[in-house]
Amino acid sequence: MFERPIFSIGITTLQLNGLDNDLLCEQIKIHQNGKGDMSKRDMNINHSCLTQLNNIVLENAQNIVDGLAQDKNIKANLKKVWGNHNFNHNICTPHTHRDSFLSAVYYSKSTDAKIHFYSPWSDAILSHLPFNVDPKEFNVYNSSFYEINVKTGMLVIFPAHLPHFVPISKEERFSIAYDIGCKD
Repeated sequence: MFERPIFSIGITTLQLNGLDNDLLCEQIKIHQNGKGDMSKRDMNINHSCLTQLNNIVLENAQNIVDGLAQDKNIKANLKKVWGNHNFNHNICTPHTHRDSFLSAVYYSKSTDAKIHFYSPWSDAILSHLPFNVDPKEFNVYNSSFYEINVKTGMLVIFPAHLPHFVPISKEERFSIAYDIGCKD
């Protein structure tokens, strides 16, 4: 076993209460024209139905920036917001958000959804172990996969460069996703 970890990836999960999830789901449907039209899924970041959620996302993103940056003048900013309803080829394959610092996803309706994360660094080192070697227990050195079961009201914030995807849900799923940047 290695003596100590030297780098780390963080993630934040919060259970939010008091948001009008029915209204948020309706807004996602509107932005997809009720037909799942992915070209129209961008939502107006200044829409009044998003104000409370935007504030929560921005506050938590700023807490992450403040914890990482020495310069307290660096501010998190919401760059883009869009909605997802049920199956979406774009999120069902591993991807990253290259032009952003953080990503956030709020689940306005979810009973069986999951979000999967992958560590490309772990896979690179583990690929050199003999094929028949299986770890006795998983830890930060031998894990390349992390899964979160997401439920209605859950907010997940993570580094935008972290590969992730959402497998297909059996039940209806609505989510609102954010690209978050930094500026000084």
